[in-house]
Amino acid sequence: MKTLTLIGAIAVLPLGAHAQTYTPRTPGSTANTSDRPAANTPIPGYFQESYQAYLKMKAEAKGGTEYTKASYGNMPGWSGVWTRDFTAGLKFDSKQTGNGFNVPLGPITAELTPRYKAAYEQKLREVAAGNEWDQLSDCLPSGYPRWLTEPFLREFIVTPSETWWINEQQSEARRIYTDGRGHIPEDAAQPLWTGDSIGFWDGQTLVVHTIRVTHGQYQRSQPDYSTQTSTVERIRMADPNTMEDEVTVWDPKGLRKPWHVVFRFTRVTNPGARIDMWSCDANNNVVRTATGGSQFILKGETATVVHQYKDPDTFYLTETQKKLFAQDEAEDRK
Repeated sequence: MKTLTLIGAIAVLPLGAHAQTYTPRTPGSTANTSDRPAANTPIPGYFQESYQAYLKMKAEAKGGTEYTKASYGNMPGWSGVWTRDFTAGLKFDSKQTGNGFNVPLGPITAELTPRYKAAYEQKLREVAAGNEWDQLSDCLPSGYPRWLTEPFLREFIVTPSETWWINEQQSEARRIYTDGRGHIPEDAAQPLWTGDSIGFWDGQTLVVHTIRVTHGQYQRSQPDYSTQTSTVERIRMADPNTMEDEVTVWDPKGLRKPWHVVFRFTRVTNPGARIDMWSCDANNNVVRTATGGSQFILKGETATVVHQYKDPDTFYLTETQKKLFAQDEAEDRK
């Protein structure tokens, strides 16, 4: 087995392996300089319209506000824990009526292409027939831009060279690079769950361009989006307890024109709130039925397909471990 040991800024490999030297990391960045594409790295044409909108905003901001280690204290105070403001439900469409819970959703404001509109209408028919299925039921990530709609806790980690936006669900983290880099070169790129995001600061507003997402759906009972989807976001604090994210979505496959939506996130004031590692499979008892729907298995039940209930506390243990821990619990009860 080959091993790789990092000593300072030098990568040392076993004898016979090809050695590679990395330049030191920029303070506050997780990426090596050799992984930082040039600002003018070409991207496919289907991302160009959103990219040009992003570059226009950057020009209007005179290249953006440059924060350094010395001026770190002037950066936005986005610390703490946040959660989605879902007074309007978990829908992606900020202007769509209803909330998807006790009030049915009304028509979406997005103008879909004929093919994606037909697929959306078919999805609604399947949902009405009880055959709804969601990738989250397979413990897969929500993916971006659906990532914006999910509830649960969120956290920002802001540095001069990059900002992490972490969602508790599935422990998903977006990395938004603000160190002047370009997007990943085409010959090294692939669709990613949270996309490839670069950005700049316009004062206290973070402007983000995201491309190369994995195809998915904006939310349950919402339309789908393709791998050609790209977005421009403007993220800022609307007030001390409200984060606002203005998002414009481009998708030449699924949208006839750009789709503008606004998301809001509220500060969690509970001092004990914290983001924990999310292990979906530890308590996932949802299986897909033969008709394409979802079935949730309760303790003592067996699904219509071969699947037994998984005890979220013990399903990952060996039989020896189960016996050992059961003995521990019995001993503790004495």
